[in-house]
Amino acid sequence: MTDSDVAAEQPPVPNNSSRSVTLEGRDLLLVNRGGELFLYENNCPHANETLDPMGGSLSDASGDLIRCQRHGAEFLARTGECVAGPCLGEHLTAVAFTAVGTAIYLD
Repeated sequence: MTDSDVAAEQPPVPNNSSRSVTLEGRDLLLVNRGGELFLYENNCPHANETLDPMGGSLSDASGDLIRCQRHGAEFLARTGECVAGPCLGEHLTAVAFTAVGTAIYLD
């Protein structure tokens, strides 16, 4: 990887929280679950809209779940699987990435 490959330097996401980021023109959700990072398209499979119209973290206190602010759908942070709500059994779209320090590289 070279400096020109860096999609964006990101401020650290606190443990067991999440926040929206825009990388290479894509609306994404960066999730920190117990120190492990996950990246998903910021799009609810039920509503086909962003998960966080009000902004802020979508993670519950444990970091295990991501909660859609639109209809309350709950997704497992580690897999993106919907485990409660109107899109039960569907998944958030995972985005392949590499994190080096605070830099996020889309793969």
